[in-house]
Amino acid sequence: MHAEWQQLATVNQLIIALALDGTLLPYAPRPDQAVLDRDTAALLDRLAALPAVTVGVISGRPRALVDGLRARFPTITFAAEHGVWRFEEGSWTAALPPVPQLAEIEHALTALAHRHPGAFVERKSCSVCLHWRGVDAEHHDQIATAAEVMVDEWLETHQQLERLPESEALEVRHRAAHKGAALNWLRSRVPVGTRVLAIGDDLSDEDMFVGLRDHDVGVLVADKPRRTQAGLRLPAPAAVHRFLRWLIEARSKNVVLAPEDLVIAQPRRLPTQARLIVASNRLPAAPSADRKREVGGLVSALLPALADTNGIWLGWSGAERDPGLRLRIEDGDAFTRAQFDYPPTWRQRFYAGFCNQSLWPLLHAFPGRVRYVDDEWACYVEANQAYAKLLVEAGGANAEIWIQDFHLMLAARELRRLGHRGRLGFYLHVPFPPLDVFETMPWAAEVMTALLDFDRIGLQAHRWADNFYATALGLLGPDGERRARERVSVIPVGIDPDRFAEAAQMPPSAEVGSLETMLGGRKLILGVDRLDYSKGIPERLEAFARLLEKFPEWRNQVSFVQVSVPTRSEVPEYAELRSRVESLVGRINGAFGEADWVPVRYLYRSYDQESLAYLYREATVGLVTPLRDGMNLVAKEFVASQDPANPGVLVLSKFCGAAERMTLSVLTNPYHVDGVAVDIDTALRMSHADRVAAHASLRTTVWEDTANAWARRFLDELRG
Repeated sequence: MHAEWQQLATVNQLIIALALDGTLLPYAPRPDQAVLDRDTAALLDRLAALPAVTVGVISGRPRALVDGLRARFPTITFAAEHGVWRFEEGSWTAALPPVPQLAEIEHALTALAHRHPGAFVERKSCSVCLHWRGVDAEHHDQIATAAEVMVDEWLETHQQLERLPESEALEVRHRAAHKGAALNWLRSRVPVGTRVLAIGDDLSDEDMFVGLRDHDVGVLVADKPRRTQAGLRLPAPAAVHRFLRWLIEARSKNVVLAPEDLVIAQPRRLPTQARLIVASNRLPAAPSADRKREVGGLVSALLPALADTNGIWLGWSGAERDPGLRLRIEDGDAFTRAQFDYPPTWRQRFYAGFCNQSLWPLLHAFPGRVRYVDDEWACYVEANQAYAKLLVEAGGANAEIWIQDFHLMLAARELRRLGHRGRLGFYLHVPFPPLDVFETMPWAAEVMTALLDFDRIGLQAHRWADNFYATALGLLGPDGERRARERVSVIPVGIDPDRFAEAAQMPPSAEVGSLETMLGGRKLILGVDRLDYSKGIPERLEAFARLLEKFPEWRNQVSFVQVSVPTRSEVPEYAELRSRVESLVGRINGAFGEADWVPVRYLYRSYDQESLAYLYREATVGLVTPLRDGMNLVAKEFVASQDPANPGVLVLSKFCGAAERMTLSVLTNPYHVDGVAVDIDTALRMSHADRVAAHASLRTTVWEDTANAWARRFLDELRG
């Protein structure tokens, strides 16, 4: 039987979907400098003249740069700006309304481009693209990293948009502004069952490849292999031209040799012999030697186990596509990644809805913040069923599976229904609430029953385990409690302390290099948190203000720096929280500030690990006061980063899992503003000898409860 691509010569109806720059045309420093030469124009004319063939050019270029081509080739269908603009029935129509909010990030990226000669920013209706092809190669990584940090922070408050890395460029775009949607539009214009040939070169073209169906053909244009969903690869635009000439001749019934430089893009395999699959809602970013910030503690903790077992990490890609739920296997240097897209509406109903507005506040024991919507619960059930099917597809019925966190509490039940026979583990990274809170969920008994289908359940602290046992008893009776006690282990999550200890001794980056000037010899009180209501940031600010009232001798002697990492801004409560925090900061600085002293520095942004480690080491007091937290790794990062000879003091909430083992910190009640103020004062006055002794004990705990120790212990118990 002929290969799928050879059948393109004889199929009755065919769509040829082509990218422009990097595919039909070689890249130029700027898109407007890439000119369609006579030979390429003649090739397009011949393609468009083929009977039963629809040719579509789907470009990322702004509409104005595509319009001239559209006029030159009236029988070719054109889409611009990744398909936002489509030419049909004699005029351009927009598939999406413009996004005026992009002006903010456009301004920031333009300022970055001005610092790198050769870079420029391109604005479109629903996207903004920073290009650095014209920048000296030695500075590419610098501008790319700076752009990624800047964009990712901004995206936390603009959840309808996403970051798309491209070839020597980075684009911020509307989530629906992608070439997969444009390809679906092309399909809608031809008879049902028409085959598709899609040819593209960069990551924006992967949206076309993901949308291909059985018997369709995707061709990546790249001089060397890379991760792709295309089945074939051509090395350069010149090879694309040769392939298209072959297709023209073959469909014209002329005998012609097959193109020699068309190769398999990458072997597609489902490693059904995997012995371990880790599953989480979101798939972590692929490890990269020059993107250290993307590899978190959980990933580094699980890498050895995945490597030893031919393992797979399965999770959501971060994209929402129609129809979604198509598994894509990518072999990586560290582990095999298995990803898929959500179907439309799942981001809102499953992730932002039930997971973040029902389960998150419920598990953190904030029943007043919980809302239950039947449709969102139905989507949660549907999502858990889908994850289970994909897990079986990826690893077979006997793989050992370790589920991470509350998004997938029904997964074991669904796996067992599918006939899965391997060991199933579950780890809850957040707290588990008391019975009277958990049973406010209408489906509480169903969820608890499903949890007990796991062979091993890991929790962060004994207080969460006690809540779990009591809830199992209250909902399912003595047999439920017995089964819970048989399955639950308390295994605290840790960090890689050596990495923080080493990073803390590095010279400060430019981002934090002005800290000493800002402090002016004052003591630093530091808070680092995601901006989440569970972290107690407003209460912490109130306690700092109370410190300055009760102990006026600390005025102009201390500075409080609060780093708040943006998160979940699509949930209204988080936008309200940010407004409340910023109002409190303004009030405190207005009440206590002096000409040469700003009491509170509020930094609404993220920092890389090296910058955080430096801040931790410089702090006299680490203020870690969540209202409720499964563990809180900031407490451990703070301890790991300290100078053992002259350490700072950790003030730690009693209501986080870390407090169970880190007993020589200054334990505090974040709900008691006056009490926290007194505890901060105690920490500031602690003698050198007491600081050294407390730190030595905390350091021992942090180096015992590492991320690697956590992973090894859980897997040992799962297999035992």
